[in-house]
Amino acid sequence: MIKQSSDADLERIDVAFNRALAAESSARESVAACRIEADRLLADAEDHARRLVERTDRRLLAIQRIADTSLQHALSELIDRSAEPVGDGLDASADARLNAAVTALADEMIGAVADADPAIGRGEGGPP
Repeated sequence: MIKQSSDADLERIDVAFNRALAAESSARESVAACRIEADRLLADAEDHARRLVERTDRRLLAIQRIADTSLQHALSELIDRSAEPVGDGLDASADARLNAAVTALADEMIGAVADADPAIGRGEGGPP
């Protein structure tokens, strides 16, 4: 025979079932709250990462500007130095040898090597 449940048993089952439903509802609310908190944390992290990228970009741009300025300054100094006469302070003999070497180099560069003195550039020859 099948035993029929008493009213007390049914009431205990209802209470247990209601507790299980309440626990499930509470768990769903907790999961939803965790999901909201996770979304907030993710948004905060993305915002922080975006700010880091922007700050890094600004710093890199500043470094590039400093490097460009330094490079322009160095180039200006080199250009100024190259505009200065090379032979200042040379005695007449050294000045003549320098001029002969420059002339020989220029002749060699334009193909007039046959006219150049092969002794120039080795400390020999040149104007007396």
